[in-house]
Amino acid sequence: MKQKPAPKVNILKEIEDNKTKPVYLLCGKETFLIEGTLKQMLEKLLPSDTRDFNLSLLDGNTVSVRDILSNADLYPVMSEWRVVVVDDFPAFKSQKKNASPQTSIQNAMQLESEDVQKCVADMAKILGVSTQQIADVHPDFSSSIDEIIETLGGGFTEDVRSFFTRLPQLAAQIEVHSDNNTSNNDTDLLLEWLQGDLPKNSVLIFTVKDEVSERNRIAKEIQKVGRYVSFDPLEKGTSLSRDPLYKKVVEKFATYNKKITPRAFDQLRNRTGGDMHTIAESINKIVNFVGDKQQIDENDVRNLVTQSTFDRIFDLTDAIGKRSTRHALKSLREVLASGEKPFRIISPIATYLRSTLQAKLIAKRKGLKPISRHTRYPDFIKNVFEPMAKELEDILPNSAARNVLKGSPYPAYKVFQALQTFTAEELITALEKTLEVEIQLKTTGLDGEVLLEQLVYDLCDTSKQRWN
Repeated sequence: MKQKPAPKVNILKEIEDNKTKPVYLLCGKETFLIEGTLKQMLEKLLPSDTRDFNLSLLDGNTVSVRDILSNADLYPVMSEWRVVVVDDFPAFKSQKKNASPQTSIQNAMQLESEDVQKCVADMAKILGVSTQQIADVHPDFSSSIDEIIETLGGGFTEDVRSFFTRLPQLAAQIEVHSDNNTSNNDTDLLLEWLQGDLPKNSVLIFTVKDEVSERNRIAKEIQKVGRYVSFDPLEKGTSLSRDPLYKKVVEKFATYNKKITPRAFDQLRNRTGGDMHTIAESINKIVNFVGDKQQIDENDVRNLVTQSTFDRIFDLTDAIGKRSTRHALKSLREVLASGEKPFRIISPIATYLRSTLQAKLIAKRKGLKPISRHTRYPDFIKNVFEPMAKELEDILPNSAARNVLKGSPYPAYKVFQALQTFTAEELITALEKTLEVEIQLKTTGLDGEVLLEQLVYDLCDTSKQRWN
């Protein structure tokens, strides 16, 4: 039987009740809920006036465990807590497996007599461990075998079981192991820290925007001393009164002093696929457009949360503006699935980047303060869009396609909100990359969908290496 996470607790309520844990693991497919929970945790733990002194945001793919622990061991400055947030720590993904590895295992077994090194290397990839860990019968190797057996319901022949028994001996025959000793040592160092005397005034938070196996050794230790919380998509309730998504949507609209009818909610769920991030964006769009109207009905959702190709492309460029890889790729795949050709998608992306660069230069010239994502749409039109459009009408192009202040205010509203996401230099590089892909789409036989996916990934990627 599949092991289930420990019963969920209200970690925010625990923090309010002075029951803060030293370490948390926030993981799962519902990234919007992870981001929202993290934001609320930081608001409760760290006063805004001292947050900069006591908050470390670390990239798990580049930071070492020693650096993580060094930050966690620092004493807070003028605050009760010091908080260290580590995003996307790879050790939590090391045991992620294919859904159906039987064929891959059979293929690896066939290599045993032909190429032992490739046989072991392929199994290491399937199991998510190093060849050295296989040779040492490391706990991660044993745990990986157990997880595959559990996933497949124990459906293994004696040949496969015998192969698993021989695998460590095969790995020991290989002179050079494709392992990562630093990574292994880092994992052991983190486990040793979790099993020791943890700091009394520091909170270490791991965020993983994917599922984390309950068998992961670090996750197991975190459950002993802290909290492991998995955020999964909300299941549809048997009735509205028992529907957790309906409750969250109602609560969100209530913060704007608005209500939504049951039929409008059903339409909102259907048009967004129940994705919390998309729902939140849709609610913001609805609230901005309906003004003082207090009850949201079906017509509001139908008119504002459409599933046309235009809206999907708009969602794509909006996600690029936030550099949200997951949501940008999701929107791209929806546009492609609707039948839109790749060469017709590249143009709106280039237009969005050009508009963002233009808006950034305008903001710099006029000394505009950053436009918050909480800025109301009517306020943006009144205080920014209309005055700037009038003042700069003789300077900017007459074409709405080349003038961010010439067309509809709403795309400009989203563009100005994204100005802090890119530097001007990054936008220029992004335009150059987009032009290169456009040329490839028109002059080569390369797969257009692959080219677009790589472009979107590059545009959303925040690592500096991508932009050099």
